[in-house]
Amino acid sequence: MQSMKNPESYMPDETAVAEVRRHIDMYNVERPGIYRNCTVSAWLAIGAYSVFVLIVIYGALQMRDGKSMLGALLVFGVAGGVWVWRQVWKPLRDRQLGLRYLLFPKVFGFIEEVRYSAGIEPYFLDDLKRLKLVDFTKSKNDDVISGMHDGMKFELVETELISGSGKSERTTFKGLIFQFALAEAFPGLLVANKRGSWWERTMKEFWHTGPFNDIRSGNLRLDETHEFRTSNHIAAQPVIAGPLTSVLTWLGNEWHGGDVQIALSHDHGYLMLPTTMNYFALPDLQRDVSYEGHVKPLVREMVQLLAVAHVVRKVG
Repeated sequence: MQSMKNPESYMPDETAVAEVRRHIDMYNVERPGIYRNCTVSAWLAIGAYSVFVLIVIYGALQMRDGKSMLGALLVFGVAGGVWVWRQVWKPLRDRQLGLRYLLFPKVFGFIEEVRYSAGIEPYFLDDLKRLKLVDFTKSKNDDVISGMHDGMKFELVETELISGSGKSERTTFKGLIFQFALAEAFPGLLVANKRGSWWERTMKEFWHTGPFNDIRSGNLRLDETHEFRTSNHIAAQPVIAGPLTSVLTWLGNEWHGGDVQIALSHDHGYLMLPTTMNYFALPDLQRDVSYEGHVKPLVREMVQLLAVAHVVRKVG
């Protein structure tokens, strides 16, 4: 993957760049008008909604038990206001999403059969749950990109995984998750991740069921910081002792978003890259889009992510 050290070689050709710039220019021309209309609609809608809420609250206070209902009415009133605010800005958000659907297949043209979607839960998240790689009850998904690159079929999602409900909700993972076809199948399941606290390890013991046992890499320094679990000791030992150790050391130096988790399961590999950074982001709705400043950097981000996935893909 030496060629991936030069992201410039993956930039779109002149024809694709011209089409990308054309779509951007159209968006930048339309955006201010849509933004003004949404702004006016937002304040009119919020004003009308506020009057409605005040009338409802006033009517409730005239009732015998009205004061006891005040708290609930305020909660529902605020929730309804948030919903109204989001609805009136929807045309502008939809226009920017439409721009992404137009741009991304051109910008990521170096990926064969590239496909882009947003807000859709990819099927492989069910695999993470089935393999017990992470505990979650629902997901909030942003960008989903899939295709084939240099012989690697992959799907990438930017997601937040959430466990529990209501006040007990907690985020168990936020970042990027790759699923990709392994260069060689691994006969079983092998999981590598950072060692957590005593309580985290206890919960993992409770959560992980089935014939999965700890295994050591033989690298004392790595074994102090990482744990390895597998259903096939014989197949896992040479992988852990060799290429996986190098990959984890490399990721520890290159990825600074959080603790990385790697899993190999038969024909597929899974790479979980925690991060608070919003990858593939375009500027907010108040600003124009620039090819040089906002779109071109997306290629560099994707090339860097693919380089990481290629390294992990070959450990099996």
